[in-house]
Amino acid sequence: MGINIKFTAAVIVIAVVGFTASSYFFSTQPISGDWMFDKSQYIQKIDACLETQTSGNISLNSFATSFVTNLKHQAEAAESEDEIKEILDRLYEITSCEP
Repeated sequence: MGINIKFTAAVIVIAVVGFTASSYFFSTQPISGDWMFDKSQYIQKIDACLETQTSGNISLNSFATSFVTNLKHQAEAAESEDEIKEILDRLYEITSCEP
């Protein structure tokens, strides 16, 4: 019976210390809203630009198609809305696509 009480007390102490440490850590970290933004609207704009660079299965300009495809991959991996907006700015500067 003595071992069960010691084990139970140890589990309770570990849980309390772990909860206290995690609440302290998360209370000092600012919570960013960037993880909540919707990438799909931006990726749709890139897809529309990619469609203007192709005619069916034929690429009109292989450099532009490759560039737009690369930007699409970067947009899919973007972690903030500011980052994806910079990608769209680059897209509109380099290609003939319009915002």
